[in-house]
Amino acid sequence: MKLSSKSLYAVRAMFDMAYHGTGAPSKIEDIARRQSVPPRFLEQIFQDLKRASLVHSKRGPRGGYILKRDPDTISIGDIVRAVEGPIEDGLCHKASDVELNPGLCVTAKLWKELAERIDEVLSEVSLQDLIARGEEQGVEREGYNEFVYVI
Repeated sequence: MKLSSKSLYAVRAMFDMAYHGTGAPSKIEDIARRQSVPPRFLEQIFQDLKRASLVHSKRGPRGGYILKRDPDTISIGDIVRAVEGPIEDGLCHKASDVELNPGLCVTAKLWKELAERIDEVLSEVSLQDLIARGEEQGVEREGYNEFVYVI
């Protein structure tokens, strides 16, 4: 199975928001720059993420996107399903295809089982897990370099 660019970018964007977020909205331009993702494509992806209630948007000069739930409650499976639909749809044959070619039934069960296992693995990993991996790997955080004034 090969995940689409849309899924890969969505996971990277959500990780970026969780990792670099300081509670303030994240701007598409900042996420696109840090993750090397085309901003226009990110805008489309964020519409899917918003429809799935994973993020919400804030308008205005200090606007952007904010995670709608805590990172430990958002799984990678949630993100992939938000932009791709059910994982099974990417691997399994539609019932109408099986009706036209009964030979597809032979492998349909295998693809369904594979899709279920992939879905399980993606659902076991949360954004919080990715944050921990980022910290372990020493990924530098933006947003925490703010000046501190002491008088």
